[in-house]
Amino acid sequence: MSDPAGIAIVTAIVTNTVQKISESAAEGTVEAFTSLCKKVFARFRGIPQAQEALDEARLDSDDSAALETVAGHLHRAEQEDPEIARLMAELRRAAETGGGGSVVNTIHGGVSDEAKVVQGRDFHGDLRL
Repeated sequence: MSDPAGIAIVTAIVTNTVQKISESAAEGTVEAFTSLCKKVFARFRGIPQAQEALDEARLDSDDSAALETVAGHLHRAEQEDPEIARLMAELRRAAETGGGGSVVNTIHGGVSDEAKVVQGRDFHGDLRL
């Protein structure tokens, strides 16, 4: 079983959507993602089983078995290629922190009946509740 951040990265690769990694992807995250895609596509092209797994996952990005298979091939590539390992580490950090730093919300006391909790981040302009 792959780690959640690894599966998020694989899902982003097969859907070509960096937002699968981080909702608010910073410019550096987008660049790392683009570089990783190029390296993965080039590498998998030379390995028929990896290319087939990638093709299957791209046809159905909700197929968890296909994503796991691609994750396995990507893990091997990560072990063999230091640049892929570096890019994966950078993208894992982005996936784990949301791409723009971490946010922690703590609620003390009960939240029920008439109580309301509002969570947000990076508001620009007025906010009226």
